[in-house]
Amino acid sequence: MCQMASISPFFPLPDGLAITSVDATTTGVVVHVACEHFQSLCPRCGCASQRVHGHYTRTVADLPCCGQRMILALCVRKFVCGTPPCSQKIFTERLAELVQSYARMTNRLREALVALGLATSAQVSERLAPSLGMRVSAQTLLRRLRAVACPPPTSVRILGVDDWAWKKGQTDGTLLVDFALRKPIELLADRKEETLTAWLQTHPEVEVISRDWGGEYAAAARKGTLQAKQIADKFHLVKNLREGLKELMARKQKVLPEVEEVSSDGISLRAPGKLQKSALPAVPNPGEPEKQWRSISKEPRQPSAGQTSQMAVPSRGLVSRANRVSRFEDVRALHQQAFSERAIARRLKLSRNTVHRFLTAESFPERSTPPIEEVSLIPTNLTSSTAGRRAAGMAPSSTLR
Repeated sequence: MCQMASISPFFPLPDGLAITSVDATTTGVVVHVACEHFQSLCPRCGCASQRVHGHYTRTVADLPCCGQRMILALCVRKFVCGTPPCSQKIFTERLAELVQSYARMTNRLREALVALGLATSAQVSERLAPSLGMRVSAQTLLRRLRAVACPPPTSVRILGVDDWAWKKGQTDGTLLVDFALRKPIELLADRKEETLTAWLQTHPEVEVISRDWGGEYAAAARKGTLQAKQIADKFHLVKNLREGLKELMARKQKVLPEVEEVSSDGISLRAPGKLQKSALPAVPNPGEPEKQWRSISKEPRQPSAGQTSQMAVPSRGLVSRANRVSRFEDVRALHQQAFSERAIARRLKLSRNTVHRFLTAESFPERSTPPIEEVSLIPTNLTSSTAGRRAAGMAPSSTLR
């Protein structure tokens, strides 16, 4: 133990507190602090009292010094309130500038941990704090972070709206993001139309709203603000583009050229010179193949004079079955070349369960509901039947010139 001066420039304390002694331990440094005020205010009636009832030692954690933990041993006094109408007979002196009531760490240590948690996360801060001379659990830090009051947004020009889960699959909320600052600004309790409408009415400065295809968000954007422009977010645009391309390639698979599949390391999944036979049923070819399907370009194709009025259009289920049959044959071909299930799954980007099911099956495993071939008729009067044009994959009559 060593005696120190009541005031130290290396360890600042609020006015009225002084260091009485310092003890060095194996786990850190214990600093004994006492209060020098001769009186204290009652927390209930606010009257000053000089009558000391007793004292006790209170231990709190403080900011580390030179990588060592600092523990404050506070000598806290109890006073007797002499005001007759006051119900608080005995009270403890408050040290609000240093530590809050019932707290186990000082105010400056709590602020440092909150700043660390905001910069990283609760789990990362729990692992990083011991190397900085501090100790905190992730749950304690989360409680501290939830108590931090975020300032309300002043002005939002580009607003992002999306839902998020308070409890996955049961309770959903609404997340509001300022795209100009690239950070979230508000969490709404639910995803109802009335909640978002009320928030938008308090922010008339919003110019652009990026949202998903939810009807409640669309109605709230129309009611909450009239001047804001609604746009779709990038995720849903890419998703719609993917689904549209997938449907287009499924419809146009019959006119796509057959390409010999060769793996990147030179292992052929097909015999040289042998093209993969399609598992789809044969489609009659009375005219030119490129004229049986609408072109991918915007310019519509006019049907030829010799084109028949009836043709078979393969359904999406048949196209999916053809792809599964191709993968089934690829798995069998690699297995005959002495590849393991893990290697086959890695090369073909399939799950090991799928590879194992294909190898143990005696024949191609059909699904529980086999695909039914859909046949659509193209009427002879193409200019007056919109349904016939859609069945043939052609543009509607309103787009024909």
